Amino acid sequence: MTYDIESFKRFTGSMPGNSTYEVRDLRQLWVFCRGDRDQLERLASYTPFELQSDVFVLGVADFSSGPGWFDASLVLPVAFQGGAGGSYFFEYEDQHESVAMGREAWGYPKALARVEWQESAAGISTRVYDYDTEVFSIEVDFDETIDDSGWRDLAIYPQYQVRAVPQQAGSSFESLDVLTRDPSRDWVAKDRLLGRAEVRIGQVDIANGILEGERLELVEVLGAELRVGDYFSTAENGVPRKIASLL
Repeated sequence: MTYDIESFKRFTGSMPGNSTYEVRDLRQLWVFCRGDRDQLERLASYTPFELQSDVFVLGVADFSSGPGWFDASLVLPVAFQGGAGGSYFFEYEDQHESVAMGREAWGYPKALARVEWQESAAGISTRVYDYDTEVFSIEVDFDETIDDSGWRDLAIYPQYQVRAVPQQAGSSFESLDVLTRDPSRDWVAKDRLLGRAEVRIGQVDIANGILEGERLELVEVLGAELRVGDYFSTAENGVPRKIASLL
C-alpha cells in the first residue's frame, strides 16, 4: 500500500512552505520605537544575529484582502555574515494555518493572538492581545509634518530567521538553519502616510517568556507610517532560502 503523502498536508491544517499569494491594498502599519540597548542586546543574544540599532519596529498588517489574516510583530534590525536586515523576535497571527506555516516551515516565532484594527481618515487604533493579556496597542494620528529621519535608513529587509526542528527524542535539534527572504522586492507601493503614535507595550513574550516578567522598555516613539500597496509574493523573494546551518 502506498500512502498518499498529499493527504497529510490537509491533515496538518498548515500551508506548504512554498506558498505564495497576492494581497491587493495590503495595509502595513509600522511604528518606530527607541528601546533600551542593553535589553535589546540581551534579546539578540538568544540568536546568531548581531543587533544593529536601539530602534525597533512594532508592526501590524491587514491581509484581509488576500489570505485573510492579521499579522502583528516586533522586528529588530540585525546583521548576519556581512548582511543587514530585520529579524522577527515576536510575531502574532489570528489564524491557525498562518501560525503553523510561519513557525514550522519558515522559522518565524509566531503565536496565536487576536488583533483589533480601527482606521479612519484621521488615524489608526490597533490592539494585539492574548485572551485577556494585552501584548501591545498603538494609537496613530496621521500628520504629514512628521520627520522620518530617525528611521529612514533603518534596514529591516531582507529578513533573517532561524528555523529550528527539535529532536524527536532528545534535548537538541535535528536541524537549526538560518533562512532569509526579501518580500520587499515583491511590494508595489501605492501610498504612504506618516503619523504620531502612542504605544503601550504589555507582555510581548507570550510564547516564550524570555523577558522573565520584565516589560520591554520603551524609551521613545519616533513616529509611525502606514504603507499601502500590492504584494505579489514570488517563489524567488517570498519563499525563504537556507544560507547557513548552526549545527
